[in-house]
Amino acid sequence: MDLLGGYNSNSDTDADEVVEKKAKKSDPRFLRAAPAISVMTRRNHGHELIQLVDPSSQSIVEAPVQGPQVLDPQAQKNLAGEMQENYQFDEAAFKKQRTKFQRTGQAVGPNQQSVVRTTLGYTAKRLEQFEKAENDRQKRPKFESKDPLVYGSDDEAVYGVWAPPSQEERWQAENSMSDIQKGGLESLAPEQLAERAYIKERDRLLGVREEAKEEQPAWERLVDRKMAHLLPPKMDGEAVEPKSTFHGLEETNYKGQSWVAPPSGMLSVIEGDALDIDHHRCYVPKKCVHRFVGNDKGIHRIRLFPKTGHLLLSGGLDGVCKVWSVAEKRLMRSYHGHAAAVRDVQFNNDGSQFVSASFDRVLRLWDTESGKVLNTFGNKKVPYVVKFYPHDDNFFVVGCSDNKIVTYDATTGEITQEYNHHLAPVNAIIFVEDNGAKMVSSSDDKKVLVWEWDIGVPVKYISDPTMHSMPCMVMHPSLQFFVTQSLDNTICVFQAGNRFSMQKKKKFSGHQVAGYACEMTLSPDGRFLACGDGKGKLFFWDWKRHKILQKYHAHDKGPAIASVWHPLEPSTMFTCGWDGVIKMWQ
Repeated sequence: MDLLGGYNSNSDTDADEVVEKKAKKSDPRFLRAAPAISVMTRRNHGHELIQLVDPSSQSIVEAPVQGPQVLDPQAQKNLAGEMQENYQFDEAAFKKQRTKFQRTGQAVGPNQQSVVRTTLGYTAKRLEQFEKAENDRQKRPKFESKDPLVYGSDDEAVYGVWAPPSQEERWQAENSMSDIQKGGLESLAPEQLAERAYIKERDRLLGVREEAKEEQPAWERLVDRKMAHLLPPKMDGEAVEPKSTFHGLEETNYKGQSWVAPPSGMLSVIEGDALDIDHHRCYVPKKCVHRFVGNDKGIHRIRLFPKTGHLLLSGGLDGVCKVWSVAEKRLMRSYHGHAAAVRDVQFNNDGSQFVSASFDRVLRLWDTESGKVLNTFGNKKVPYVVKFYPHDDNFFVVGCSDNKIVTYDATTGEITQEYNHHLAPVNAIIFVEDNGAKMVSSSDDKKVLVWEWDIGVPVKYISDPTMHSMPCMVMHPSLQFFVTQSLDNTICVFQAGNRFSMQKKKKFSGHQVAGYACEMTLSPDGRFLACGDGKGKLFFWDWKRHKILQKYHAHDKGPAIASVWHPLEPSTMFTCGWDGVIKMWQ
């Protein structure tokens, strides 16, 4: 009733008070500190007792419920006569006091007085006990240990099971002596010494391989990976130590001449010019008159001694080169120096030396008479073909598996020139025009390139969609043509000079050589062409009419891989195959 008496009947005054209340209510800086008490709250708790605690006097004063009381729980606004007291507050401080009030039941209000809530069980006695316990907790001294509880460098309480080595253990490890320091290497067992030697050699080989990988450019490693399935594996360790064995009766005859020297009747041939092919008429051989045996595996290439042909050089798949006497029909000397099969062999211009190229990626220059190795060459690539330069025995060219042709200096062993325009391994090389002014090469890329000597740029590019790979090339005795073995089972003819064009009307067929590099040969008068095939047969063609004149079954267990015609005897030729036999035909 006292509150109702405070109202005035003047409507103007009431209107001003309502506007002033709305203005204060809309200001966000003020907070309505007195909460609204609903009817349900009063019904459940009755008259709540709120105690105001003055911080200065610490006295508790009872006071009635602060703020207006709302009788209707659904009302959204206070009554017209309700009184509000607004305070300015800090949001962070409010959250702090709110949290403290929820935990302890007391907090500091906006009027800097402590507000205590007793309806949740916080009586004055309980608050005194709580305050006393809090003071005791704050007065309790904090214990800070500077040293570990248990002293020792191997304390598992500090480090756990993964504790580091203790100081004593570290001192013992640093000052202890090994068995080798105490008694030397002699104190070790033989098994330990053998293991140490094996590990040392293994590390040395690994270091050599790593150095080789670092020296090899990235693009070369890429080429090796792409061609790895076509090339033989690289040989581990060092190359085979070369050696030679003489199998003849004596190395010199009664005149003091070496076994390599040609018969006395052939000296005029060596000193004079080439034979006139018009007066040196040849004929097709009719039968096999002799078999040269003694190879453990097949034979891949055979070469006759230059000009005279009194000696026969063979390169075998067992890595051994052999020289045979044609007149005596016996083995004269063998040359052991390769760990893999021999791919090609070639005499120099006078026959005093020869080069052997093997799949172990090594080339060796041999002295024909003594069997000594004069020099060793290699660029870590597989050599497929080797040829001496006709005007100088000090240089020879090698076709390699890295698509290059390289020129070696036989004296120094250095590479003097590179020819790098093929896109696949180089298989065959011949010299044309003026007895070696130009060089012709063929590759697995189905192209034929013509080069000037010692110039790394080709002067002629021969390519045709109908061309196939040509693994072998041979010069015609007239020096006007060269023939190539094409893997489409044909033998093609090219003009050796001027335009270097293919003679499309001049082809020889009838044999099957697909997949084999069967080398051809021509008679010294140029009238006959002979070649083996992949089934071991030997074919003879007429050069002008392109017809097959004769064919024989020459070799078993593989192809008749190579054939050569004797330069002086008109109807004598030799063939070899992978059956390990060299046959002489007359």
